Amino acid sequence: MDIRHLEYFVEVARQQSFSKAATIRHVSQSAISKMIKDLETELGTSLFNRTSKYVQLTDTGIVFLDQAQQVVFMFENLTTEFNNKIKTEKGKISIGLLPITSSTIFAELLGEFKKKYPQIEIVLSEYGSKKVTLAIQDGTLDTGVICIVPDNHYFDSLPFSTDPLCVIVSSQNPISHLSSIDLASLSNESFVLYSKDFSLHDEIKNQCRNVGFFPNVIFETSQLDLMTQMVAANLGIAFLPSVVCTQLDTNRIVSLPLTHPQIIHSMSIIWKRGRSMSHATRLWLQFAENYFTSNVPRSDKNLLSI
Repeated sequence: MDIRHLEYFVEVARQQSFSKAATIRHVSQSAISKMIKDLETELGTSLFNRTSKYVQLTDTGIVFLDQAQQVVFMFENLTTEFNNKIKTEKGKISIGLLPITSSTIFAELLGEFKKKYPQIEIVLSEYGSKKVTLAIQDGTLDTGVICIVPDNHYFDSLPFSTDPLCVIVSSQNPISHLSSIDLASLSNESFVLYSKDFSLHDEIKNQCRNVGFFPNVIFETSQLDLMTQMVAANLGIAFLPSVVCTQLDTNRIVSLPLTHPQIIHSMSIIWKRGRSMSHATRLWLQFAENYFTSNVPRSDKNLLSI
């Protein structure tokens, strides 16, 4: 058994596919299949259940994965840590942000980080939660923000915000005089919804179905300005976290607390478990943890060690 056996095993487990793992590792599928078979022979047990559509870890494989990830992580860090000591406080970080809901918090955070570490280059991309997780998995992003519960099998996370969604309506809308509203009462409204790569797109639709109706979605967008302008023009209603609602033009838009069901918008910074982390990325995560601990109330402060 050598480090390549473990690297290939971890990649197959992540991708749940020999072909995808082979593509990412730039080797043939037959080569990666042979390495896994050799590893199973050496261990004397099967690590994967194989079907024509996917591969899945066996119970033994799940136990072995945890140990293999730690070994691969330590191996990759040998050279990374050495280089980081030479290039302290320099480097580049690629971060995925939610276009609509994370800008309120992250503008100040990024500014403060840049003041402290001016030599670190930050590359920002605006994606919904689904695309952020995929981009971190395939290495396109170092870290990112999502508003879904991360898969702890593949990601480590730093939860930092829990906020209820409010319904935003035009001040011309007859329901704007209400102090709060339940979801079922919105069955006759037109919806301006998040784009499909946002987890809230599915969440809001599912909650509507749960209370007995299918929402009339007239438009989907990933842009906050466009969403709020359409609401202000009384073309439809939308849903925003309460912290974002504090920045709206209250002369044109009214925010109503959603009472039943309450939809919670929880945000976390995530990064890929087991991946060798650059010094710049580590500095960013430590800075973000300290910032949120000091500035942003959270219901869960049991953060993972970075």
